[in-house]
Amino acid sequence: MARPKSDVKALKVFQVNIRLTLDEQIFIESQANTYGISVVQYVRRRSLNKQLPKQAISPLNREFLVELSRIGNNINQLTKKSNQNVIDRNGLDIELNLLKEMLYQIKSKILE
Repeated sequence: MARPKSDVKALKVFQVNIRLTLDEQIFIESQANTYGISVVQYVRRRSLNKQLPKQAISPLNREFLVELSRIGNNINQLTKKSNQNVIDRNGLDIELNLLKEMLYQIKSKILE
């Protein structure tokens, strides 16, 4: 089955080229990274007065949030396994100690 054809108005067929100074390019890239979007998305949203993501997060804090999200996911999986009696008590203690160590490392990086 073929992919349905896109609406002609939705196609992005026009291209705009601009010249920037090095400082302008660095600024735009840092702003895009702060919002977690590509440079193209950032420029398009800013030029069309569209809303940027709600909260600007520095790249370093974004990495920490991703890692904390992974740890939270691991805790949820361990909780589910322990409630289903799939994991033994010693295995659970080992996993929780590993997660505690990861949290400690993240906390020390944040406080540096």
